[in-house]
Amino acid sequence: MKGWCGSNADRISNLPRDVMQLILTFLPVKDAAKTATLSKQWRENWRANTQLVFDRDFSRMSKTELYALHSSKPLMLEIFKALLVPDGPITKFELIIPGLKPCPDIMDLIVVYLSKKHVQEFLLAFSHHLDDDGYPAIDGKVPPALFSARQLNCLKLHGCEFTAPSWFLGFSNLTFLDLTHVIVSPNFYGDFLPKCPLLQSLMLYTCGSAAVESHFKAELVAPSLKVFESNVWNICFKHTPLLSVVSIGNYSNVKHCEHSNFNEYNPDMVAAFASLRAIQKLVVGAELLQFFASGNVPFILPTLLHQLKAVQLESIVLYRLSEARVLVCLITSSPNLQNLSIWSSSAPGLPQTEAIDSLQLLLEADNHSTASCFQCLEELRLDAILGNKVELDLLRFALATAPLLRRIYMKPAKELDSKKGHKFLKNVTQYKRASKEAEVIYNSDDEADTL
Repeated sequence: MKGWCGSNADRISNLPRDVMQLILTFLPVKDAAKTATLSKQWRENWRANTQLVFDRDFSRMSKTELYALHSSKPLMLEIFKALLVPDGPITKFELIIPGLKPCPDIMDLIVVYLSKKHVQEFLLAFSHHLDDDGYPAIDGKVPPALFSARQLNCLKLHGCEFTAPSWFLGFSNLTFLDLTHVIVSPNFYGDFLPKCPLLQSLMLYTCGSAAVESHFKAELVAPSLKVFESNVWNICFKHTPLLSVVSIGNYSNVKHCEHSNFNEYNPDMVAAFASLRAIQKLVVGAELLQFFASGNVPFILPTLLHQLKAVQLESIVLYRLSEARVLVCLITSSPNLQNLSIWSSSAPGLPQTEAIDSLQLLLEADNHSTASCFQCLEELRLDAILGNKVELDLLRFALATAPLLRRIYMKPAKELDSKKGHKFLKNVTQYKRASKEAEVIYNSDDEADTL
C-alpha cells in the first residue's frame, strides 16, 4: 500500500492488468501505442491489446484533407503495420476514417490477417456522397477475404457494395449485422441470410435504385432473428418465429413512394403479419403504411397480435380513409397494446373532408372488436397534429375506452395556429375519461399545458 501513498507513486501502473488494458481501449490507437514506451509492463499491455479502432484521430487529418489525398495507400499501410504489434487475438476492429479511399489490395491483407487473429467484431465504413438523384454514391466493395472470417459475431458495413462470393459457406456465429448505405446483391435474402442461422439483429438501410429493385417481394428467412430495422418496406417475413421488434422507417432521400404502383404487388396485411406471432414493437414508416393502405386491409386480423405492446406510425394521413383503416386494423388486432405513437401528416390536394367521420365510424363499426382494444393502453402520443376532426375522434375514443391510460402527449404541427390549437385542446379536455389518472399534455413551441 505504500506505493499508493508516496508522492512519486505510479498509481496507474499499479492498476490490475485488465483495468490497464481497458484504459487502452478508450485511447486513440496512436496514443495507446505510445504507452508502450513508458515501461516494460506497459509495452506488454499494448501488445496484449485486443481491440483496435482506427478513426480520424489515427490519421491526424481532417476529412477535407483526406478527400484531397490522391491515394490513401500510405495511411492504409500504417494501419496494417499497427495490426502487427499485438501478440494475441484481435477481437474487435473498426475502420471509420471519413474521406478514406478504398485500397482493395491492402484491405484484403488486413482482413486475412484479422481472420487469422480470430476477429469477432468488424466495422468498415467507406465514405460516400450523394449522386444527382439524391442517393449515396457507393465507392467501396466488401473485401472478399471477409467472407472467410467465419468466427465473426458482429459485422457492420457502411457505404459499400455487399456481394457474397459463390464459395461463401456462411457466418455460423454471426448474431448482429448492420448494413448502412449498402447496396446488396439480389441473392442477399435467398442465399446469404439463410447461411447466418444465429442472426438475432439485422439493420438494413440500403440506397440506390438497383438495391430497391432487388428487394421487391423479398422473403426474409431468419429463424433466430429478434430485431429487424430497415427502410425496405416490401419484405415478406416468411420464417421469423422469434421476431419481436420490427422497424421499417422512411427512406432518407427526397423521393416519396406515392408514385410507386403498390397495387402491382398486391399488398396484404394478413399475409404480412401471419408469421409475426412474437412481435412486441412495430414502427411503420410512410412507405410501408401506404403499401398496406393500397391493398387488402381487414377490420381486424384473423390472428391477434397478443404480444404487440408498442406501435409507432410515421407520417400517417389520418383523414385518408385507406390509411385510417390501417391504424384501426392495428388497434383492433392488438388487445395488449400499451403505447401508441402517431406522427400525423398532410396530403396536399386531398381535402380533409374525405374521411372526416371515417375513424369514428371505423372504430364504432364492430362493438365486439373495439370494446377491449384499448384496455391496456397507457400512453398515446400524437405529433404534428393538424387540428382536424379525425384526430379528435381518436382522442375521444382513447379517453373513453382506456381505463389504464396515464398520459396523452400532443404536439401541434407548425402550420397549426395557436387559436385553432387552443380550440382543439379545449375540445379534448371536455371528453369523458375512463381513467382518473389520465393526463393530457399539449406541448407547443411556446408553452406546455397539462390538463
